[in-house]
Amino acid sequence: MTEPLYLLCLLLQKLGLPSGEHFYVHAHPEGSLFADLFRLKLEYLVAPHMVYGYLTLAIILVLTFLGARRGEFIPSGLQNFWEFVMETLYNFTRENLPDPKHLKRDVFPLVFPLIVYFALFIGISNFMGLIPGFACPTANINVTLGLTLITIVYYHILGIWFHGPGYIKHFLGPIKWLAPLMFFIEVFSHLGRIISLSVRLFANMYSKELLVGILLFLAGKYLAPLPILLLGVIVAFVQMLIFIALSLAYFAGAVEEAH
Repeated sequence: MTEPLYLLCLLLQKLGLPSGEHFYVHAHPEGSLFADLFRLKLEYLVAPHMVYGYLTLAIILVLTFLGARRGEFIPSGLQNFWEFVMETLYNFTRENLPDPKHLKRDVFPLVFPLIVYFALFIGISNFMGLIPGFACPTANINVTLGLTLITIVYYHILGIWFHGPGYIKHFLGPIKWLAPLMFFIEVFSHLGRIISLSVRLFANMYSKELLVGILLFLAGKYLAPLPILLLGVIVAFVQMLIFIALSLAYFAGAVEEAH
């Protein structure tokens, strides 16, 4: 199968760096996944999804710097855009977290920066896949699994921080004699969150990439992929929203009192 043409990877290859699908697949051929699991290779760091992940981070940093360079009282331009984004995420996060009056401490400052990062990284990554010659980082299971593990580990940390040893009550249920059974059910439920949160984002973005590729191959380069690309705009936004909404639900559930 022909290797996809990724512009940044092609540029890195011209500079002598082993970037692209060919080098990434060569880094771990079939049957060598577990043998190389803990062996860091340059090919892993310059794989297409990693390269465009770096680009996404660079875009966030540049836009943040340009938007915050001038703190005008009456915002305009990029500062106006950032204030709109931050205010929207602020309100969305505040509305989906428990009232601080019912908690030992306010969880909002501990969660909001991560939600902003998720929204920006996933949103830009999703929309990046709509540009010809660009890869969508979130169409790779490694990226979505990494984002998911951040959420899963962090909400357990919050649960232990807010409740101490009492956090175990979240796994035992309200009926004492069913506690052993409920514990195993809850453990499998939390493990299932890893699959659902990572695979949902990956599968939706990958299927869009796959459909565009099939239409390009079968029906031509120009108008045929347009309906999928228009649908991709909606999917890109909705999947970002679903990821941060579920993350907020997990954070809220971890810090609330067990029922």
